[in-house]
Amino acid sequence: MLKAQYDAEREELMLYIDLLGSIQNSIVRSYIRTLLGDGLKHIEYISKMMSDIEGASRSASLTSDGIKKSIFHERESREILQECFEIADEPEIKSILTSIIVDEDHHIKILEHMDQLIQSYSK
Repeated sequence: MLKAQYDAEREELMLYIDLLGSIQNSIVRSYIRTLLGDGLKHIEYISKMMSDIEGASRSASLTSDGIKKSIFHERESREILQECFEIADEPEIKSILTSIIVDEDHHIKILEHMDQLIQSYSK
């Protein structure tokens, strides 16, 4: 039953993520962000319960190779966003793209640090 709920929560998150980009009303966007935040908490709680029942850690899939793949994807995303920035004409779009690029750089640094931590724990 927990697995079914976990899957349902993930589906709901994906729906909310898809909706978020198309909603213009700030109140509705705020509600969707709340739903996203709560959904993430629910997934964490359910994952913890499943791990406790199964007697294994869900973080076992958190490997250096997996993190390196994530870093690769973040860098790819950053490059695509940089290309979009270079061809954008509107200042508002350039500003938003700059913000996302900065976030992507931050994600890369976080992932690189996570990789260092995992490698140090595995020694």
